[in-house]
Amino acid sequence: MSRSTRFAIGIAVTATVVSACGGGSGDGGGGAAEASSDEPIVIGASVSQTGAYASSGTNVANGYELAVQQINENGGVLGRQLELRLEDDQSDAGIVGRLYTEFLGAGDVDAVLSPYGSALGGPAAQLAERYQTPMVHSQTSSPAVFEGTEWNVMAGLGPGRDVLAQVPQFAVDAGYETITLVHNDLDAFKGICDGVEDAIADAGATLVDRIEYAASTRDFSSTALRVAEGAPEVVVECSAIQDSIGVTRALDQQGFRPAVIASPTAVDPAFLDSLGPLAEKVVGYTQFSEALGYEGTEEFVSGYDAEYGTPVNAQAAGAYASVQVLAAAMEEAGSTDKADVNTALHEGTFDTVIGTYEVDENGVQTGYSPVLFQWLAGEQAIVFPEDSPGAVAPQLPY
Repeated sequence: MSRSTRFAIGIAVTATVVSACGGGSGDGGGGAAEASSDEPIVIGASVSQTGAYASSGTNVANGYELAVQQINENGGVLGRQLELRLEDDQSDAGIVGRLYTEFLGAGDVDAVLSPYGSALGGPAAQLAERYQTPMVHSQTSSPAVFEGTEWNVMAGLGPGRDVLAQVPQFAVDAGYETITLVHNDLDAFKGICDGVEDAIADAGATLVDRIEYAASTRDFSSTALRVAEGAPEVVVECSAIQDSIGVTRALDQQGFRPAVIASPTAVDPAFLDSLGPLAEKVVGYTQFSEALGYEGTEEFVSGYDAEYGTPVNAQAAGAYASVQVLAAAMEEAGSTDKADVNTALHEGTFDTVIGTYEVDENGVQTGYSPVLFQWLAGEQAIVFPEDSPGAVAPQLPY
């Protein structure tokens, strides 16, 4: 009998029938060990714990590790413990390729979790295809990574085109209508700005300029100067965290203060740590907040505080949710058979700490509902949509 399971870690796994899901056997080969075995279920992953993506990568690593720990404390999956083999990819695509070739080529992992970001998730995804092993992506937002794949799913966040697509309407509602977009030349970040640009006309706003710079850029003074020359009321930085920090700081050095600054990577606590007062009132997006109250939130928040002594963040939540999804899919499949788990991942609907997981035919996330927040007095306060749980009135101008 086929079914789809809603699952949250921290409780006994109970299946709730919510929609049809194929759960039969497939052609993709079995898991590294049979479900009846006492051996652990092995999950491989690399995460950037050093290098350019170290801040965000460490958040992801924390989320993976905490989810595995809590699942194991609550009885594991299919009566077996999870074993996470986590390596540092040093923010390097070449190292990602080597590590996932080692994970997958040895044939002793049952599934893999993605590295941080689309730039690293893309190469890993192709290896998952080659070795026909399920890969659950936590922070890979580019739909292009999933095109033509069969073994990859987006689980820890929504597609990049949706990330800041609410910003134009948010700005217009606040009385600001002129927008400049800034992004590097990587497809994932261009895709985020594509989503914003598509939303500008529908919101009744106007695009002033769209500025692209090389991903290797470290001096953003000329970018900031061009932004300032256009005098937009809203600046949307579709950028990696170090870029976004650099652009925000360069705008301040130019003496230019738009009414709204928005960034997809403002969600990383390192954004606040690096910019201090300049981060105040910056707008970001998130799919996790305690105020949203998704299933399993309390256990995640308390566990994160106890384990790491720092506030939870959306990147860790997305990673944690990705492990929730993988565990639920294995329970749904009833084994670690790779084809069956893959079917469950593509057809299942699962509750997580960031909302209800569901993907389209390409494995791209369709179930989550992101919200916009502002950094206010060192906290991420939800400000849009205004009817979101816990939402407060935005404080503008920046």
